[in-house]
Amino acid sequence: MARNEQLAGFVRDALSAGRSRAEIAQVLGDAGWSGTEIADALAAWADVPFVPPVPRPQATVSARDFFVYALTFGVLLFAAGHLVALLHALIDRAFAQSYGGGAYTIRWGMAVLIVTVPLYLWLTMRERTKLARDPALYRSAMRKWLTYITLLIAAAVLLGDLVSTIYALLSGDLTLQFMLKAGVIALVAGGIFAFYLGDIRRGDAA
Repeated sequence: MARNEQLAGFVRDALSAGRSRAEIAQVLGDAGWSGTEIADALAAWADVPFVPPVPRPQATVSARDFFVYALTFGVLLFAAGHLVALLHALIDRAFAQSYGGGAYTIRWGMAVLIVTVPLYLWLTMRERTKLARDPALYRSAMRKWLTYITLLIAAAVLLGDLVSTIYALLSGDLTLQFMLKAGVIALVAGGIFAFYLGDIRRGDAA
């Protein structure tokens, strides 16, 4: 029997026997189990006065979730990158600084957004409908992992944008054109970060 199965079985039997969580943690600590292992084992069971002990809901993992959420977040990041490039090209054109690739960037960005925006909205609304019907889907491990990865990417972009803005200010290159471009990045990345941070909070409350 694997170590985690032994620990889970012991905790279940001890709770069934009426032992308190403090007693169980004490004896497991004396036996050499780490604090993290003990906390995780106890957290698997709801702290309610009922025998046998009641298991807490666990995160689920499925290939279907990986496909759907990887596609959704991949489309989102792909679209966000091209949206930023498109708006930057339009800003350059407004300042009469559109170079040879400017027209191509605008056309390609529009083509990407025409395809990806409806696809992303459809995937997102489809999942929102399922989540509203069954909040247990918030426990999908794939969904949580990919959401946090998206938050990490958005946070990294925001930090990079802030550093670039401060550097431009210190070097005297903080022009209106630069500020508009930096604002576009902050708006897109900040919007993604705020949306999925709220999503994580809704999932925690579900």
